[in-house]
Amino acid sequence: MAVRAVVGDISPLALTFGRWLIASIVLVPFVWKKMSSEWHQLKHHWKSLVVVSAFMTVGSSLAVIAVYFTSATNAVIVNAAQPAVTAVIAWIIAREFLSFRQGVGVTCAFIGILTMISRADPAALLALDINAGDPVMLIAVVGWSLYAVYLHRRDYLPSADILLFIIALTGAVILLPFYLIEAAIMGPFTLNTNVIISMSYMAVFPTLLATFFWNFSVRSLGANRATIFINLIPVFGSAFAMIFLGEQLFSYHVIGAVLIFVGILLSVRKREVA
Repeated sequence: MAVRAVVGDISPLALTFGRWLIASIVLVPFVWKKMSSEWHQLKHHWKSLVVVSAFMTVGSSLAVIAVYFTSATNAVIVNAAQPAVTAVIAWIIAREFLSFRQGVGVTCAFIGILTMISRADPAALLALDINAGDPVMLIAVVGWSLYAVYLHRRDYLPSADILLFIIALTGAVILLPFYLIEAAIMGPFTLNTNVIISMSYMAVFPTLLATFFWNFSVRSLGANRATIFINLIPVFGSAFAMIFLGEQLFSYHVIGAVLIFVGILLSVRKREVA
């Protein structure tokens, strides 16, 4: 919603560069002193930390760019493929396999998402158009999946706030040359109230808070079990639309949400040992 609100005011490159820059600046006073105590480890592992951070920043940045060029429905469908993509990458890199129960859970949750966004009408899915942003969104999903797998497998990680700072700074550095090229060709964006609010929101909520909790869940649950929770996005989206926009509750909302919750339960529940 924050991205859609500024489509006509700022380019996707400028918006996503701004979110990483603001996030890194916000974190500086919190991590400046702490980094000195972890400097030896950071100096030894900085290359691998930058690579892992790049997966996250590239994935998140491409997702913002994709929303400019595709529909929200298409973006949700492609994003729903992340648990399956993560499972494939985890198998390739770490030879981690989904259990039968997890596979059923991923499939069940995906069907739940399709039920919600299609309003339980298969013809609506067949009528969807492929947009230029769809392959960009798929690459973003691959980036997120690579990040989740490598993050879970790392032996050393700095404290949570330092890791966030490295991720945000990496994003700002990677995107800076692209933004400067764009600004030289198209001119800089106009800093109005709408842009400031949206960019600040993107920096605080999807960047700092969401990434912090995502890191914690991946380290605690593992990549395969954590990514299934991404399927809750359309559930919360529908709930917020009902609360704040007065949209109605229909049977397909309930059926889709139940399938998603069942899929998540099957995916994260550990097998009981007799």
